[in-house]
Amino acid sequence: MPDSPADEAPARPWQKWMVALLGLLVVVHTLLLTLWLAPSSPIRDLVGSRGLASYVDPYFQQSADSVDPDAQYIDETFQVRALVESDNAKKPHVTPWVNLTTEEDQRMRHDLAPARVHLIARRLATNLNGVMFALDPEQRKIVPRSKVTTLPSKLESKLNAAGDNPISVQNFMAYNQMATQFASLYAAAKWKGEIFQVQFKVGRRVVPAFAERRTEKLADVGYLWFAFGWRPAFHGSLDAQSAFSSYVEN
Repeated sequence: MPDSPADEAPARPWQKWMVALLGLLVVVHTLLLTLWLAPSSPIRDLVGSRGLASYVDPYFQQSADSVDPDAQYIDETFQVRALVESDNAKKPHVTPWVNLTTEEDQRMRHDLAPARVHLIARRLATNLNGVMFALDPEQRKIVPRSKVTTLPSKLESKLNAAGDNPISVQNFMAYNQMATQFASLYAAAKWKGEIFQVQFKVGRRVVPAFAERRTEKLADVGYLWFAFGWRPAFHGSLDAQSAFSSYVEN
């Protein structure tokens, strides 16, 4: 027959002390993390932010932002400009750069369920940065030098000749075409007149390290830019342009 509970050996003193010590450490650890994440208060000030940082930061690299599901550590931007001939202009002119990601961020600020179309610019920025980083340094130099007269097939040949990564070149060409069409449709909706050419660039910057955020803000960090040469404007169907224009105007 199995032994009854009464026959079980009692816990030894050292085992009781071990469990109690582990429980105390968990409680202290929890309290310290709670104070670290809590807003400023007399109790938090009494413990001291520097003392809390010396405990939390080196071992856990943890901050209030680390428990935020919306925390972002990379900021990317997608900007567009165009060569436009307005009705009353004597010759075509180049428009100022427009930051599409900033515009979309402002539109979505109070929108709990934004439409997927408002995410296109930022996703394009992410994908274009990704394909540019995948290219070799010599290949990256070719991209901004490409001209409006450079055929896509010629650009692809130059990129392949400068490196040995055909898959990366194919990915670049695909997103280059997507960005050209997106920029063209946007330009036609944004500026009055005939759109001859479009140009876009993408930027990427990294949020400052947590230890530096008291002295350096994200706005102080410069972008790493990837510029693209001028592209012939893409002219979509009337239905596509009408739908895109309504998206831009709203």
